[in-house]
Amino acid sequence: MDDNVKLLENYSVLAEIYDDVMSDVDYETWTDYIDEIILTHNPETHDVLELACGTGTMALSLEELDCYNITATDASSHMIRIARQKGDEVESAVHFQTMNFLNLNFDRKFDVVFMVFDSINYLHNPSDIIDLHNEVKQVLKPGGIFIYDFTTPRNSRKAIRFLNNEQKKINEFYRYRRNSSYNPKKRIHTNQFYIEKTDQSGGSVVETYHEEHQQKIYTLSEIETLVSKTDFKILERYDGFELKPAHSKSLRITMVLQ
Repeated sequence: MDDNVKLLENYSVLAEIYDDVMSDVDYETWTDYIDEIILTHNPETHDVLELACGTGTMALSLEELDCYNITATDASSHMIRIARQKGDEVESAVHFQTMNFLNLNFDRKFDVVFMVFDSINYLHNPSDIIDLHNEVKQVLKPGGIFIYDFTTPRNSRKAIRFLNNEQKKINEFYRYRRNSSYNPKKRIHTNQFYIEKTDQSGGSVVETYHEEHQQKIYTLSEIETLVSKTDFKILERYDGFELKPAHSKSLRITMVLQ
């Protein structure tokens, strides 16, 4: 690596441009999908907890439905800072809190806990996935549900075709390049972000930052096996953003547990 490139903790700089990087994500559709799952499996839901909320876009979007009391957490203080700023701008009642989802600490319980955008794929150790389920179980009300999604090997093989060497200018101060690769033997998907901070003219690069994000890619059968080692039962395994069963060609699978 170039000596002039600073290797940083994940999301320490990416948080600043995260919403621009994710600008192609249809959060409104995703919000409606989560709401549809909640109405299908736990229609009396009031108290909702989001894990790995990032900059809070999903939580704020869900709040607009005006039917949930929402708490949203993320392990990154940088992401939560941005989320709180966005919440303040719209006078949101969402409670944003910095918290690791492997160590949940609440004095109350929730009807629904959800975690989207393949956040569970950041757990490389299967025992951590079991621990996550156990943590969530402790903060759910009786009959509460846990919703999360994960991406499949098929998704990674497809995604690197358009994610690798992606380049984008965010504004007059930031631009980035993403290199994406997938190791099918180890089933590790790696995204390398090179973020350039420029001077006010937008020409000269002042600093270059590097963040490396690695995800472990699981199969449905592997996730099912891990769930079987917890106190949860599987209600549904949905394909993508539909209330249809997952299948061998699913790119993203949404689990609904109780």
